[in-house]
Amino acid sequence: MGARQKFQALTEPMRPQDPSGDVSELRFETGEHGGDYPDNMPQVITVTDTKGRWAVYVPLRKDGEIVVSEPTAH
Repeated sequence: MGARQKFQALTEPMRPQDPSGDVSELRFETGEHGGDYPDNMPQVITVTDTKGRWAVYVPLRKDGEIVVSEPTAH
């Protein structure tokens, strides 16, 4: 077994911020497309703000399958 990678919490000051609330100050870049299905769904989306803070979003997977969460009752 290889070394385990360590992670730290992605706190608000580290996350990309959108002060205007309309995403005009954010840059979105898609990475690899396709994946398990013959479609154009991005498998990676990188969001960067004007200060260079960035985060990478990937589809949620369970047991290797892309999934979406089910709505919860409020």
